[in-house]
Amino acid sequence: MKYIFANWKSNKNRKDAEHWMDEFDKNYAHFASHEDLEIIIAPPMPSLMFISNRLLDRQKHPHVYLAVQDLSSYPAGSYTGAVSTVNLEGFNVKYAILGHSERRNYFEESDMDVAKKVDQAVEAGITPVVCVDEDYIESQAYAIDKKHHKKCIVAYEPLSAIGTGDEMNPKKVVEVVNRIRKAFGDVRVIYGGSVDGDNVKDYLEVCDGVLVGGASLKVDEFKRLV
Repeated sequence: MKYIFANWKSNKNRKDAEHWMDEFDKNYAHFASHEDLEIIIAPPMPSLMFISNRLLDRQKHPHVYLAVQDLSSYPAGSYTGAVSTVNLEGFNVKYAILGHSERRNYFEESDMDVAKKVDQAVEAGITPVVCVDEDYIESQAYAIDKKHHKKCIVAYEPLSAIGTGDEMNPKKVVEVVNRIRKAFGDVRVIYGGSVDGDNVKDYLEVCDGVLVGGASLKVDEFKRLV
């Protein structure tokens, strides 16, 4: 099984999301023909209910799942502005992207912050997608409870390639995948960083999937990538 995550980040309003899903549905025969793929949509939180409702018909979308782009490191309670796993119940969220480099950079998230979010995700039955760069592979693995390692997907996302168009050499990705598995054990590893329809095949040959940003924002480009 290969995994293709469409991370919309903080793009798209309700109208944009509706248009994307309309175009996605028109082309769904193409997406559904790949039974060895899981396609995961990670919309901004305000669009979560709308996308969830569109995906609930499993006969129509048998290989498409929902992810959130972040989680609270705290349970439900008096944490104004935070989104806990309890808030997500009923939306069929299968994955949570945690510790993305943009969260670490702009919101100063630490390895321990991410580890607490992993605890919350695992307890709720949500698969954590833990993002790492080379500088903190081992420290992030150490911060996460070892019993949770095999429940994670680890996303290698080199900061130099995020949104820059500077794709990483697949041979280098292999080296980092080996480091990740040495630190985390036998986990699924995906790659994220300027992935598009031209290079995705190279990355899928060396890891278990891709985390796609800009190339997921337009259905035509996402279809080409798939």
